[in-house]
Amino acid sequence: MIRDFFAGIGLLLRGFGIVFRTPRLLLLGALPAVVAGGLLLALAITLGIVAPDLVTWATPFADGWDATYRELFRDLIEVALVVGLVFLGLLVFAAATLAIGAPFYESIARRVENQVGGVPAEADNSWWTDTLDNAKVVGASALLAIPLFLIDLVPVFGETAGPVIGICVNAWLFGLELAVVPFARRGLPLEARRHLLGQRRALAFGFALPAYLLCLVPLLAIIVMPAATAGGTLLAHRLLTEQADPRESRSQAPRM
Repeated sequence: MIRDFFAGIGLLLRGFGIVFRTPRLLLLGALPAVVAGGLLLALAITLGIVAPDLVTWATPFADGWDATYRELFRDLIEVALVVGLVFLGLLVFAAATLAIGAPFYESIARRVENQVGGVPAEADNSWWTDTLDNAKVVGASALLAIPLFLIDLVPVFGETAGPVIGICVNAWLFGLELAVVPFARRGLPLEARRHLLGQRRALAFGFALPAYLLCLVPLLAIIVMPAATAGGTLLAHRLLTEQADPRESRSQAPRM
């Protein structure tokens, strides 16, 4: 298990090596991350501007309170709205970036996979199908955010365990999103991704955890996303070559 975990980290490092050796791929993959990050920043700034009027409109019951308590209450709600938007933005950042830059990341994934053997028979999948699969992952992230938030509210335990559980869950979902292209090229659905990554959970987690943590660092995601796309392609290709087609059999195939 530990060996698999570090092997997953190695796949991410190989992804960085691929994009750094090919600056065109780095620039190609950075553009969607810049656009998605810019949209998130614009939404946060816009909400920060309209939040005072929005909160005042939504809390008429506080009009009769003492001015100090009323302003403190409404300021806390304003901050919570902006923080909530940023938190939600981080959850959907990868999916939004992948959706915006689908042709760019597909190009990166194709180049990487062609270097390691390619696809014997490529399925004709639409952009909409891939986006819908990733939308399901985003939906799962949003739903899981509720119990994770409740865990954070538990005294002592929540303060330590809550963030750790949240990072682990979101990292796993991030890995599912990054493996989309190799599976889509073979006509395999989201369930196949979950099944294969679940069989080699330590390997997948070793790749996804550092990739997710690096994406949380402001501006670093611009570099991480193309590298993580390349690494996710290597991960998926490795899993797919280790096992027979999940649509027909779940038996383990000899390693190539």
